[in-house]
Amino acid sequence: MRMLRFLLPALLLIIGENSSAQQLFTMSNKCVEKTKLARRMNDQKKYDSALNIYNSITKSCNSNDAKEIIFTGKARSYNGKKKYDEAIRYANESLKLTKNTSLNGYFERAMAYSGKKNSTASRADFTRIIELTEKNKNTKERATIYAMIADQYYKAGKKDSARVNLDKAKNLDPSNSNFLIQQGDWSAKENNYNAAFENYDKAVALGRNDVEIYKTRADARVTMVQRKYHTTNAQELRAKMTTNEREQVCTELNKAIELGYKNMQADMFAALVCK
Repeated sequence: MRMLRFLLPALLLIIGENSSAQQLFTMSNKCVEKTKLARRMNDQKKYDSALNIYNSITKSCNSNDAKEIIFTGKARSYNGKKKYDEAIRYANESLKLTKNTSLNGYFERAMAYSGKKNSTASRADFTRIIELTEKNKNTKERATIYAMIADQYYKAGKKDSARVNLDKAKNLDPSNSNFLIQQGDWSAKENNYNAAFENYDKAVALGRNDVEIYKTRADARVTMVQRKYHTTNAQELRAKMTTNEREQVCTELNKAIELGYKNMQADMFAALVCK
């Protein structure tokens, strides 16, 4: 899910701009403002508030363009609430309305299938998005979709297919640091921390200097020593870690905390190990 956290905002922005914003001219100003507010509620993970807004404008905002935005917005809300059957229901309504051309509809359905652990159906919808977006030559959107398909393959244990799709994403959009983080996360899961940090370092070199990247780096370093010494006890780790390992862990953890990472366990670990 970490990779989805990085990729989702960018993908939703791209799809939202390409699929919905161009249609707003057919909607009244009131409907435009309401749908924008509902989208912000979804962005802030206030899914019930978003649903309340969408429900309140279902009858008054009844153009086909408005309906698509409402259907896919509801699907996103239900995905956020992990009510995947409801998400699929509204995604299907969007696809039916648009004669199977709604990028948002396919995306939300793919995410719902992913939540239901149906990776085959999820990948099929991501693939359909690629087929549709290739017509517009939108390389950044296709790259992000390839990366998400790669993530689905990786979670399904099909690592070769995962790497093929991630390579496609990187070739299409080589400046996207999220793909380097994704590859780094895979390496960390495979206990290859040298490869993981090579990719994390490349992401930083591309300009990633936010709390999320350093939280990722700190998590990887802590997990690295926990696996090596077979303990999660901070005091035991302090006694067993080498000077270099302690420096690596504390550098990443202190940077994350400095940038605003708020986590009681991280604070306690830093207090016990890094001071």
